[in-house]
Amino acid sequence: MMRSRLLLTFTFLLLFCSAWTQDVRTIEGRKYTVHHVLAGQTLFALSKHYAVPIEAIVRANPSAAQGLSIGQELLIPQDAVVKKEARSAPALYEGELAHEVQKKETLFGIARRYGLEVADLVERNPELAQGLKVGELIIIPVAKVVTANPAYVEPAGRDDQDLHVVQPGETLYSLARSAGVDPEAIRAANGGLPEGLKAGRTIRLPKATPVVEEKEVAPALPPGTRYKVGLLLPFALERNDSLHQNDLNARGLYELTGIAAQFYAGARMAMDSLQQEGLNADVYLYDTGEDERTWGAKLRQGELRQMDLFIGPFHRAAVEQLATLVKDVPIVVPAPQSNRVILGHPGVVKAIASRSDQVQQLARYAATRYAGQNIVLLRPNIPGDREMQDLTARILRQSLAVRPDRLRDSVRVARPDRAGLNDLVAQLDPVRENILMAPSEDVEFVAGLITRLVPMTDKFRIKLFGLASWNEMGTLDIVDLSKLDVHVPAGYFIDRNDPRVLRFVHAFQSRFNTEPGQYAFLGFDIGMYFLKGLLAFGRELPAHFNAVRTEPLSIHLQLVQAGLENGYRNESAVVLEHRDLGLRPAP
Repeated sequence: MMRSRLLLTFTFLLLFCSAWTQDVRTIEGRKYTVHHVLAGQTLFALSKHYAVPIEAIVRANPSAAQGLSIGQELLIPQDAVVKKEARSAPALYEGELAHEVQKKETLFGIARRYGLEVADLVERNPELAQGLKVGELIIIPVAKVVTANPAYVEPAGRDDQDLHVVQPGETLYSLARSAGVDPEAIRAANGGLPEGLKAGRTIRLPKATPVVEEKEVAPALPPGTRYKVGLLLPFALERNDSLHQNDLNARGLYELTGIAAQFYAGARMAMDSLQQEGLNADVYLYDTGEDERTWGAKLRQGELRQMDLFIGPFHRAAVEQLATLVKDVPIVVPAPQSNRVILGHPGVVKAIASRSDQVQQLARYAATRYAGQNIVLLRPNIPGDREMQDLTARILRQSLAVRPDRLRDSVRVARPDRAGLNDLVAQLDPVRENILMAPSEDVEFVAGLITRLVPMTDKFRIKLFGLASWNEMGTLDIVDLSKLDVHVPAGYFIDRNDPRVLRFVHAFQSRFNTEPGQYAFLGFDIGMYFLKGLLAFGRELPAHFNAVRTEPLSIHLQLVQAGLENGYRNESAVVLEHRDLGLRPAP
């Protein structure tokens, strides 16, 4: 059996993580928060949690008028949020609500807010007999609400109907024909569809013939060697009590704490999955905080020298300190770091591709896929960009040299600047595609370049290649990025339409009662890769890194050692493309 040595109340942490891990979808210019319904959840509870009136939720999701179903996707309109209520909106908690007591609140006032009797609150929370304390959590028994429509407090359950996301161009009759049911049956299952079918909305499809799937149970593997794994994560618990409110997120939780909780949740799902395959491990969990005062004491504990694998720490200084204490044990760094973190530390493994590795992947992709097109490297006179410019030029030359279909042996070079395009226009080809490589992180230059190139798409076919940091530049218009078919590299990517991702999301929600964010996916993928490697190869894992086979959800690991005295870096990155107002993996 796998056991964990926990240094915090994990369930309490995950209660607050949902506030900043929700997906957002834009439909017809209107933004919606996407919520996947879990067992026991009610319209009443969701309305209070999101501070959105029930009527607004039902208008956006007509099928909700017939009740909620487990796994149903609800669109919560963001423009319907009641801001006054959002400031103290309760968290979702296993079909109920968790209310944080505010200053000057009374038991009577809280009961009235949720349509309850005071006696029902005290029965659910016996400690309230001693009085209210500011900041404490009290559970709201939604089933006892007396002021709401009974249908609104009916908990979600299993449904005998399929849930379907309406696609562009679909009609009521085409859906009925494909489902093998009467169109009126679809209307009846979705509150009459008063607004008709709208792309992006989730509706119910009555089943013509229910199908029961039988799942095969994999045979248990015989127990093997028992390993010790150290998880060193920056929970920084003390920060949640000592910071001012403007340093905390919307749920009063320090950002690093939420990141660590999400990562640990994903890693636990990987551990539990591998336990069924025969992994025997003692998992030791350490809160390394965010400064040397916290992690220094933890890293000096003698038991760390008995570990077979470390996942974490996140901070470079902590990684280097640990690497000097344990020489022959893999130390997996799960947070973005430069390649310097592996220099002189052969046991350190950097899981996320660095900026330079991402740039190399992007340049190789461009040279391989568009060798016969007009590739132009943009080299503005910006000192901070020269390193990436030189790297891009070198990789383009090397990649083109082995391409028999290349247009020319080397790429053209243009020198636009922040003020204008200069000689770039003369380099453009009116017949071929123009592949413009712009390895720049200068916001003023990038914004000006895109603004000037967009009008030129009427005359030239342009694909603009940039850097991952472009996704964080708030001044860039997503419409312009799609017009220019902007390509950027990334260390990882989560395809929310992938069936495997959807299955993970549902499993995560069911277990932790919250949405998985990017660090939950990283925790799962990184945990799965290295723990599966430990199961297969034990202490010899570093010699067999690239023999480990997993099915990652967000990050691929292709580990390369940077010399015998240095550690390993992940040189695998993904190229993403802005297309149809969204970000997709490039073909």
